[in-house]
Amino acid sequence: MTTLFLAAFAVLLVLGVPIAYAMVASSVLFIWIENFPLSIMAQRFASGVQSFPLLAIPLFILAGTLMNESGISARMFSFTRALIGHISGGLAYVNVLANTLMAGISGSSLADCAATTRVFVPQMVKAGFGRGFSVSLTAASATLAPLIPPSILMVVYGWQANISIGDLFIAGVLPGLFVGLALLATCGVIARRRGFPRDEAFSAVRLWREFKGAFWALLMPVLVVGGFRVGAFTATEVAAMAAAYSLFVGLFIYRTLSMRQFVDALIGTGKETAAILILVAAASPFAWLLGLNQAPQQMLAAISSITSEPWAILLILNVLLLVLGMFMETLAIIIILVPILMPLLQAAGVDLVHFGIIMIFNLLIGQLTPPVGVLMFVACSISRITLGQFVRAGWPIILVMFGALLVITYWPGLSLYLPRLLAY
Repeated sequence: MTTLFLAAFAVLLVLGVPIAYAMVASSVLFIWIENFPLSIMAQRFASGVQSFPLLAIPLFILAGTLMNESGISARMFSFTRALIGHISGGLAYVNVLANTLMAGISGSSLADCAATTRVFVPQMVKAGFGRGFSVSLTAASATLAPLIPPSILMVVYGWQANISIGDLFIAGVLPGLFVGLALLATCGVIARRRGFPRDEAFSAVRLWREFKGAFWALLMPVLVVGGFRVGAFTATEVAAMAAAYSLFVGLFIYRTLSMRQFVDALIGTGKETAAILILVAAASPFAWLLGLNQAPQQMLAAISSITSEPWAILLILNVLLLVLGMFMETLAIIIILVPILMPLLQAAGVDLVHFGIIMIFNLLIGQLTPPVGVLMFVACSISRITLGQFVRAGWPIILVMFGALLVITYWPGLSLYLPRLLAY
């Protein structure tokens, strides 16, 4: 029965049915065949979204939208450009560093990609960088947003895995910085080979001016991480604080946020939240039926028959996630697979916090690759380049990210050092 259930889901996906509707339709088919009461669907829909941590999702979306509407991306760009733009290929370094700073604000790779592509790519192209390289680097740098707290994907994973979201937030800091350093190193190599231009000469006066302009934006990641560190806020409370802080800065500090923009931000947040929660609600009966059919136990038996070595299990799961990430939406994969994988990971002795960082970064790489890489589509659409140009210019960057994935996978201390140090 599990085979028929999953086959129906796969066929619907191939036919182009949205993932949420495909999960609902295959679940209804199973319930009809097994003669279960259809009221189970309504019950599972309701229970699937009745979770306190999920309240953090609309609040983080709102915070990121308000910060972007307030011109934070441009301020980050100006500050990092004044800091390191004077070195060879400096604007490429600026791109990565500014995205790293932005990652501590929005928590959404899609929001960061849309905002930074509009700001960075025209400046890089004007300075003499190739359009394909500029777009692919910006999209790759946007993947840092869900790794460095706050992170919407971490909220969903922590809720599904029933582990501390605070642990995940802290665990993502060092891997996120490591990926950022890997991208900076890649920029250095490419800059030397292609002779990328320098920006204007370094000026301490300019740096101080831009730092003052970006100060309130730079303070937000400190508040988020600091709030967790001292135990003052839960993930949901931090999200509320971030949204309130974003509104305050936009209205009263920078004074760049109008009431019209605020209303538009609320409407946009409502739409994005609705799309996410529809997916969460649809996945609830789907995951329940998979559990009823003992899909987790079947997954455990199938992989255990191949190997019992934790390193090999992680390799198999990485390949599986990379393939799925090329065809499915990131949130859907997390919601569907996490309950199935829990018994396997626990039997192999894999730390669930460590695996959360692996899974999230793995799926973020999928957002850069055809055929359904959402970051690739967004960046190409805004910059008006073809997918072929993106792939040809971006393949060295994607290869580096594959290498970073292997390091994150097989060096657990990179993810777990800070949570253990801070005694979470």
